[in-house]
Amino acid sequence: MKIEKKVLNDALRILGKMVCQTSPVEVFRGVRFVGTPGDVLAMVTDGVEQVSLRIDAEVEGVVDFLVEYRMLREIVRTARGGKIELEGRKVQYPVQEAVPVDATVTELPVEFTDLLASAAPIINRNEPRAVLQGVNLSKDGITVTDGKQLLNLPCSLTLKESITIPFPLALLAARLHDAGTLATWTNGNSRLFQIKIGDFTWSGKAPSGNYPNWKQVIPTGNALDYSITFHEPVQVIDFLKTVPDHEPYHGIELNVTPDGVSVIPTDYPDMHLETTVDHIGALPRAVLVLNKYILLRMLQQGYTKFGAHSDGRIPVVAEGGYGRYLAMPIHILPKHQPQKEEKKMETTENKVVESNDPVPAASPLEELSNNVEELRSKLKHLLDESGILIRKVKEVTLLQKQKEREFIQTRRRLERIKMAM
Repeated sequence: MKIEKKVLNDALRILGKMVCQTSPVEVFRGVRFVGTPGDVLAMVTDGVEQVSLRIDAEVEGVVDFLVEYRMLREIVRTARGGKIELEGRKVQYPVQEAVPVDATVTELPVEFTDLLASAAPIINRNEPRAVLQGVNLSKDGITVTDGKQLLNLPCSLTLKESITIPFPLALLAARLHDAGTLATWTNGNSRLFQIKIGDFTWSGKAPSGNYPNWKQVIPTGNALDYSITFHEPVQVIDFLKTVPDHEPYHGIELNVTPDGVSVIPTDYPDMHLETTVDHIGALPRAVLVLNKYILLRMLQQGYTKFGAHSDGRIPVVAEGGYGRYLAMPIHILPKHQPQKEEKKMETTENKVVESNDPVPAASPLEELSNNVEELRSKLKHLLDESGILIRKVKEVTLLQKQKEREFIQTRRRLERIKMAM
């Protein structure tokens, strides 16, 4: 089979998002080329999902062979001419279930992949619950959440019931801007899907579990009693980019003042920004505190109007972008609260000394409740630390793989030099 170098490189950029190069199963590490003259498909699978891409290639008769992805990358890197000739060996490839006749087929609008690209940054791919690592599709549009923030983007989907698809990494890499179709069906206890857009086809199984009922989280009626609208979001974005990180909350205070809003990092009170806003409704009784990265993402995506409750106990609803962006506010105790508590304790001690009344024993239920809260705090701290360690391990693994690739490339260069001599 002969194929243009650029065509193969573009195909590998998409297919490589699903290839598992470290898998012991050969078919999961390779790219299969199958077809006839004028109709050649390049496909990859991880055993659960499958991505196929129709490519422009020259073949004679029927072709069906597999080449390891790593070898293809090396061929593209070292090829000197415009065309590459490929050959491989035939392997037993998993049979992908065909779309049944009774499947529900939904038309996907042209902007579907653009909406997915806007929603993708909110998804936490390290979330233990597999269903929250995916994208929920329903007649109400596209919905994603990580438990702390939620984004709902309206999209015309004629689905009878919602379905959650895995994180669409290959689809995002394809950068498609065409209309397509979504087919969904049930096989036993599994829900299957197939997304077809142009020459790109992605099929697989929906993650197990029920997606949270996100509609219950959206405040209704008079739940939000005030709103602020930023006039200079770019100024706030530039300021937030200068704020250092501070685990675990990255809190940013939005203090409503007569002149606008004071933007103050909770952990760096010496830094602050005064910006003008339109304030409508009640004066907040509690300072609104949001995560720095959530606030930054909201403003970058055009969400400049923030609806909130004066007590700060209800999710903030941001508008102005394409859909609705919700975020849970952060509750931080006042900085001088411990001193006040100490004074109260001292006063209580004096009163107890002066009085001869017996001190009532602490309730076992209260002690148990305090112990549970303390345990929760410790577990949350451990979970945050484990997330940091996981990221560091991934970085070290990637660095090790890069060094291995450089070693292999150097060894091959030396072999070529020896052969030339």
